[in-house]
Amino acid sequence: MSNAFNLARFGAYKAGSIIEEVSSPCDGSQITVGSGAYTVQDVTAYQSCTSSYADITGSTIAYTPPSIATRVVYEFSFQESYYDAYGVTHNKFFIDSDEVVSARFEARGTYWSQRVFFRWVINIGGTADTDDGRLASWTSAKTLKLQIREYGSGNDSVCHLTRTWDGANTAQFSKPVISIKAIL
Repeated sequence: MSNAFNLARFGAYKAGSIIEEVSSPCDGSQITVGSGAYTVQDVTAYQSCTSSYADITGSTIAYTPPSIATRVVYEFSFQESYYDAYGVTHNKFFIDSDEVVSARFEARGTYWSQRVFFRWVINIGGTADTDDGRLASWTSAKTLKLQIREYGSGNDSVCHLTRTWDGANTAQFSKPVISIKAIL
């Protein structure tokens, strides 16, 4: 695409401007923006973790940014809670089948329950770097997602579920939210 076409299609943006944003609770919504139509996953139940990595429900989206984008910001927020007395999880971020090693994180604690806010900036241009998630170019859909596992069988954890609510031992479902921003 020529730069003149991009400016006509996307308007006159300054460096650092958000070109487009795809954001929604994970409720199956379809969102149409300049680069296309995107459907977010519909999450309606909690997810039990195991000692093997699995995609976190709601975290997967296939996205193609506008051709003038220099960065894409991936954000995913979700409830993560212990199931046993001491929960420990390990989390990985992927661009297609490549793990972004620098984005690894864990959650742990005795009787913990928290909303996790994950954010990663994917730079576009220059030399590709899988460990940091830099892409030399981005011209077709790439699948972005998070994976989770528990440390071991005595460290059971769940996603999208609180442990207590309103002063009682009543667990509550908590819907995740996904957001993608393309930046010039």
